[in-house]
Amino acid sequence: MFKKSDKPLYGNDRFEGYCIDLLRELANILGFTYEVRLVEDGRYGAQDENTGQWNGMVKELMDHRADLAVAPLAITYAREKIIDFSKPFMTLGISILYRKPNGTNPGVFSFLNPLSPDIWMYILLAYLGVSCVLFVIAR
Repeated sequence: MFKKSDKPLYGNDRFEGYCIDLLRELANILGFTYEVRLVEDGRYGAQDENTGQWNGMVKELMDHRADLAVAPLAITYAREKIIDFSKPFMTLGISILYRKPNGTNPGVFSFLNPLSPDIWMYILLAYLGVSCVLFVIAR
């Protein structure tokens, strides 16, 4: 994320946030230098369904125009096939919420609920049909 400042900022000082802080700390520990720059097309990286080409940060990594990308990039199967990911360093806890079903007491005939009334009618008709055929054959 860009820093908001009254004076003009240059280089890596233009950015702030968790990912930038993590990158800065890694550079201090591992002893490397880096230059943060934005991707030309401003995308994370998706594969075009028609051409099969990638865009965004994924394409820059594939084309060796970048050594690493620091972003909240989702790990997908398609991306995993072409680039290596580190262990996730931040989890958002995204989940799906839904209402609990109302607690109802099962009725006497609740065992019939798994099948629709039409299916039960066909079963009854088949039972009666087979019974009639067996009755005729047995005579």
